[in-house]
Amino acid sequence: MDKFDPKHQKTADTMYKVLLLLTFLCLFACKTSSNDATEEIARLEANLAESPSQETLQQLLVLYQEMASQTKDSKRLDYLWKAGETARAVRDFAAAEKIFEDIYENHPDNELASKALFLHAFMCDEDLKQYDRAKELYVMFMDKYPDSDFADDAEFLLTNIGKSDEEMLELLSKSQEQK
Repeated sequence: MDKFDPKHQKTADTMYKVLLLLTFLCLFACKTSSNDATEEIARLEANLAESPSQETLQQLLVLYQEMASQTKDSKRLDYLWKAGETARAVRDFAAAEKIFEDIYENHPDNELASKALFLHAFMCDEDLKQYDRAKELYVMFMDKYPDSDFADDAEFLLTNIGKSDEEMLELLSKSQEQK
């Protein structure tokens, strides 16, 4: 058997120290980056409340998605939810759809799942005018979440899908007159 060469031990020790240093640097950088992003989100949310703008919404969307990819569990879902709502607000419906689907397909027992499915159906109905898809999603919502606070809304919207605002107002007026 060959003897162990001390040069190899020195090289291994040096590589171990470099690897350890890189690990600490990465952990520190990730932590700092996460804290910076959280602070930036808070700043942008405050700016949005004072002066709404598409630019601020776009910046928030990027940060929410970034934080969702860096966090786990309920924090991840909170950032995903905010990203979905923000994507819809900036009319990036493809991104919103992907995010909402991620929430309700991969986390069906989380309270945000029912909201994500409902908002996905509503988005297909109101924003995209994809009535067949909206119907499918409203039915799925009512099957999966019959006790949700939005169940009555989903049933009403499903019954009146595709109707104009004027038609809806007329229906509501007639309903009120009958009471």
